[in-house]
Amino acid sequence: MRKNLKLSIFVALMLLVSVMFSSCIFLRPISLSAGETVDSLQSELPEDKQNPELYETLAYIDYLYQENYVGDIDKDQLTYYLMNAYIMCVGDPYGQYYSPKEVEALFSSTQGVNVGIGVYVKYIEEDGYIKVLTAMDNSPAKKAGILSGDIITHVDGTDLSTLSYEDAVNRISGTAGSVVTLTVVRNGEAKITKEIKVTRNSFEAQNVFYHKYAKDQTIGIIRITEFTDAMPKQFKNAVNTLLADGCTSLVFDMRGNGGGTLTSCVEVLDFLLPEGKITDITDIDGTVVETYSSGPSEIDAPMAVLVDGNTASAAELFTCALKDYNKAVVVGTKTYGKGCMQTILELPNGGALRYTTQMYNPPSSPNYDGIGITPNIVVELDSSLADKTYYFEISDLEDNQITSAYNALKNQ
Repeated sequence: MRKNLKLSIFVALMLLVSVMFSSCIFLRPISLSAGETVDSLQSELPEDKQNPELYETLAYIDYLYQENYVGDIDKDQLTYYLMNAYIMCVGDPYGQYYSPKEVEALFSSTQGVNVGIGVYVKYIEEDGYIKVLTAMDNSPAKKAGILSGDIITHVDGTDLSTLSYEDAVNRISGTAGSVVTLTVVRNGEAKITKEIKVTRNSFEAQNVFYHKYAKDQTIGIIRITEFTDAMPKQFKNAVNTLLADGCTSLVFDMRGNGGGTLTSCVEVLDFLLPEGKITDITDIDGTVVETYSSGPSEIDAPMAVLVDGNTASAAELFTCALKDYNKAVVVGTKTYGKGCMQTILELPNGGALRYTTQMYNPPSSPNYDGIGITPNIVVELDSSLADKTYYFEISDLEDNQITSAYNALKNQ
């Protein structure tokens, strides 16, 4: 994962509940019926998949430790690491166990509704401070006057350089209605230090940003950071606004977009594509269990999609579908390669399990899982821009990948 992506996160979210590289379906909750035991669950499996010895041995080891161990045992931590160790040993690269405390934030983030202050940020390794890339529309941060480029140096009087990045993020995050005091340095003709009080609250995450291309006002640039339930409305508004304002071509920036929910991806593809198949879902046996299709209306305009090695999952389906329908030229570097889906189940203990259960396939191309999508025009981002964040810190005129997309659109 390139450094660029790791630096950009929501301050509003806990780091442990990231849903990067996932297209998920949600089924919640599940519970064990009266009298249902591990033995009865095992009996439902084919004989060659039953493993009762594993659970008997684990139960015996747990008994011995609970009965005789001279140290303290943290049951919550024990559960967390045992569940994730199982997933790791199975080899599911996208599986994860979430503790009960993490579940609410997990489901809220996929819905595009979060609690916090609502900013995209970048960690400044040299001094340990946090740079605000942008405050989201209608977020508590924006309402309080936080601006792009502000450097957060203190949280409630504590110097961030004395904290880890994770600790700093957790201190900025918090519960709805609580107040955090941020000390920021604002660059202008002279550096100004300000103390800004922000009342944390719920907000709709802004996953779509857009503007007209600096070199040519007929080109609209739309940046999509993640696919959430709130994203399609923002996306459609961006497309319609740009087209109504004189844009005749569109560039969709999917660089660093790790995916999100399948339903939001399908909705925006239905908006863009002509009538036909968007994707079909296959199960463990390769049987098609569901097919999604688009309606007869479409957006009729030249398009380009920008991608990189961190374009994954739903963002890859978006890219491949437009490519399959010859709706867009793809520019950048080979994508991550994730064409599988995860189911998230809420477990009897209040935690949740995310595990890989299905594959989703593009309209006509082979599944790209483990392979990635090779762009029509392969071009690396200029090395001088490697430490900058797409869209927020790289201008149109210095972004050589956007320049390549622009040239491709003009040559059509």
